[in-house]
Amino acid sequence: MERFDKWIRRALAVCCEVEGVKPCAAEFAFVSDERMHELNLETRGVDRTTDVLSYPAVSYPKGKTAKDCPKRLSRAYDPEYGMPNLGDVFFSMDRACSQAQEYGHSITREVVFLAVHASLHLLGYDHMEEDERTQMRAMEEKVMEKLGIGRDPMDEHLFLRACEALDNAYVPYSDYRVGACILDAEGREFTGCNIENASYGATICAERTAVACAVSQGSRKFKAIAIAGEKGAAWPCGICRQVLNEFSDNMRVIVGQKGGAFDVVLLSELLPHSFGPEELQEEKA
Repeated sequence: MERFDKWIRRALAVCCEVEGVKPCAAEFAFVSDERMHELNLETRGVDRTTDVLSYPAVSYPKGKTAKDCPKRLSRAYDPEYGMPNLGDVFFSMDRACSQAQEYGHSITREVVFLAVHASLHLLGYDHMEEDERTQMRAMEEKVMEKLGIGRDPMDEHLFLRACEALDNAYVPYSDYRVGACILDAEGREFTGCNIENASYGATICAERTAVACAVSQGSRKFKAIAIAGEKGAAWPCGICRQVLNEFSDNMRVIVGQKGGAFDVVLLSELLPHSFGPEELQEEKA
């Protein structure tokens, strides 16, 4: 999935950095639960699906990792990448989504963790024995901290409030309920839902309803907004993205389906090269 590619590549790069080796490449792919089950059965004799599978191209002596084996690493050099190719990794997107929901964090955070876990396997780490597991877990924590993507309980809280807000949606025409909860710079929370109109053009999205509620009570700066759809993840439309940009430098946008997992992105990812109040201020100056 393209939206995760940047994070996955970063995860591998940081794993190599923390390990103390030069940058390496690897092949990453998302597969169905069914295909993951087949891979487990064909290559490991395991009759079940798993969240991630790693196939290292480098064989390390027991107790050794990539930093201890520079010659073995150099033999994995791939001219296509101009660096060593560590091997192949397969993710189950279904498992990533269900685990994100179970642990109460974003899908992106779960995919990044799985990428870190798999990359460390490619670098020679394992968790079959207690001492190996301790060493690998310590590396995972170092890499995740360096990546700056951790669990944020506030994301889950805001998303649950957005799920509650969608119950009040007025949607006689589309029957597509959406709720939103926005967090301002002072820690106050404001909710909103979509309100449809017979003229269609007068319909108001949940995000703008929440913004209007917040602004009418004096709020001007926002840190995050959660948006929940009843029938699927309800990503904000172009107008809503522009309205959010008016009151935020780069807020967190939490999006998902009620009863399911959610994802978290920055507003700048949804509205690149944006036009905002600062552009008009520059013109006045």
